[in-house]
Amino acid sequence: MESQSDSEEETMEDDLSILMRGWINERNAPDILEYEGTAIENLMELVDFQSQRISTQPTLVANILKMDVDRVKYLIRSYLRTRLYKIEQHAKYYVDDNMYKSRLSQNELDYAKGFVAIEEKHMKRSFMNQLPPHLRSLSESNVNGLDMVDRPDTEAAVFCRVRSNVGEFQFDASEDPIVMRRNNIFITRYSIIRNLLEDGKVELI
Repeated sequence: MESQSDSEEETMEDDLSILMRGWINERNAPDILEYEGTAIENLMELVDFQSQRISTQPTLVANILKMDVDRVKYLIRSYLRTRLYKIEQHAKYYVDDNMYKSRLSQNELDYAKGFVAIEEKHMKRSFMNQLPPHLRSLSESNVNGLDMVDRPDTEAAVFCRVRSNVGEFQFDASEDPIVMRRNNIFITRYSIIRNLLEDGKVELI
């Protein structure tokens, strides 16, 4: 019969794999990806569970458990820091775009909105109010040919590894389709494999 601790550790490994893949994808994608909220919530609960076990275990086992807990905490912190960095780089764009806004956790969305408000207030006080009225808007996507809202470069080159057989895939309209098999590695524009990444058929490396 499977014990509770065995079940908890198996679940932890599954969520660890999900978050580890999400962390690597997040670090390599030019835009912000879907928030791995379920995996993070499960891992935080399991970190609490394992932390409570540490004090009841022999020294050697306790040290091993503590290493595992610290490893998970580091992964969660690094994942969240990566996303916060992206939010700060393109906060206005993410807040205004419904697709990207839906990818943020509630805390991230609140942070992004607050960041945008502070940034706009600072810019207006510093120099925007000195400009002609038609150049003061920070919401227009294009003013006199200049993009007023910074956005991620989805045409950037990325490396991806195929997680499950995709079959023939058209990388470029001017070229023949290429068969994408499991474990194949490709370098291409992010925009081309973006849907495959969202479907979990490829991962970034």
